[in-house]
Amino acid sequence: MTAPPAAAVAELLLFTVGGEWFGVPLAAAEEALEELPLEPLPGMPAGMLGVAPLRGQMLSVYATRPLLGVAPADGARVTLIVRGGGARVGLLIDDVEDVLVTDLAMLRPVPGAGGADPVLRGVTAQDGRLVAVCDPEALVRACRRGRA
Repeated sequence: MTAPPAAAVAELLLFTVGGEWFGVPLAAAEEALEELPLEPLPGMPAGMLGVAPLRGQMLSVYATRPLLGVAPADGARVTLIVRGGGARVGLLIDDVEDVLVTDLAMLRPVPGAGGADPVLRGVTAQDGRLVAVCDPEALVRACRRGRA
């Protein structure tokens, strides 16, 4: 008799963008900051909102619409800093909500994506709502390659 496979339990930081729920592994979520001042740069790539000084380094901040398919509400002022692949980026979001412990083995495919979107690993149900789970490395890579 073989043992059942071990669950791929992960802690996800839940955040909202435009009324939609998303999660990113807690270990990849560096911090969330309100009112981070952005400075535009000449010739910024599409989707880049600007840069912000943060502890002696410049942080590139990106829009979520090209990455996640939804834009934050008007007046959104929260920047979520995500690490992946040895780099970090900021994403303008509506708010950080909670931490969710979930089994990643239970993720379902993203509706309509057909598995073609590397930024989203899948979706999970939480309290009657769908939470799209982001791959932090793919998210950072998409920003840095100008997909954003």
